[in-house]
Amino acid sequence: MTLTYTQAPIERAEHLRGKDTEIAGLAGGANAQFLPVWNGLHPVGAEMRPLIFGPEILARAPPEAATVIFLGLAEATPWFALSVAAGEAPDLGVPCTFANLREFGALLPGPLASLAVYARAMAIWNETHPHCTRCGVLTRATESGHSRTCTDEACAHRTYPRSDPAVIVLISHGDKCLLGRKAEWRPGQFSTIAGFVEPGEDIENAVRREVAEETGVKVGAVRYLASQPWPFPSSLMLGFRGEALSTEIRRDSDELEDCRWFTRAEVRAAETGPGTLLLPHRSSISRWLIESWRDEL
Repeated sequence: MTLTYTQAPIERAEHLRGKDTEIAGLAGGANAQFLPVWNGLHPVGAEMRPLIFGPEILARAPPEAATVIFLGLAEATPWFALSVAAGEAPDLGVPCTFANLREFGALLPGPLASLAVYARAMAIWNETHPHCTRCGVLTRATESGHSRTCTDEACAHRTYPRSDPAVIVLISHGDKCLLGRKAEWRPGQFSTIAGFVEPGEDIENAVRREVAEETGVKVGAVRYLASQPWPFPSSLMLGFRGEALSTEIRRDSDELEDCRWFTRAEVRAAETGPGTLLLPHRSSISRWLIESWRDEL
């Protein structure tokens, strides 16, 4: 099972960022491809696929209301995100609705899902950094949308996108795995334990700390497996397997509503009928971690 959002088909072509004349030529070319993002949402058609536009979309998004972000090249095709300012939903000239990528990402071909998540990440970052983090003056997009620069020439501070590292771990003990649930999730849904890495902390100890804080279970050996971009809004999920040294659960009620040990048989029977265990969405690394463990034997 391949992780969703990890199959981007493009070369990011960092050497072109900031070459405004070249980027403008690529954006205006007949083969340019644009993925609009408005308020963190993608325009989708009847089959819940993100709509892709040519350069004509630029005429529907005035410069003061949109940011053109160069994503890279897929062979000779330049790809862009078009971040449209929040407000009323833009008229893109075709029938569409706006949907959260979490609702349909797992249904897309891998390369398209990866392009969509890249566009979403860059659009959200540009939308949420309109002011300089040093002096508060307005910023402008620079380096083809991959940085923002303070418009006060005396400051001119430049800010770059950041991803927040978060650990997510499948804890096992013999034939059981440890899963928890939050109150706001679907009834019956459980997932792996996750949390953000703190400043000055290595990721292995972040795994042990998060599991101990949320469940009271002590963790010994920790093994890294895979990562997944998760810009909801700006995380990079670092997937692990961990071995429990204890099985007693002392749940932190502020983090989790429930926490339990599940056998492989219970996980295999998940989602087979009313009242059974519900697993996380198929687009998530959490689902991948659970199913990888489930299928080992």
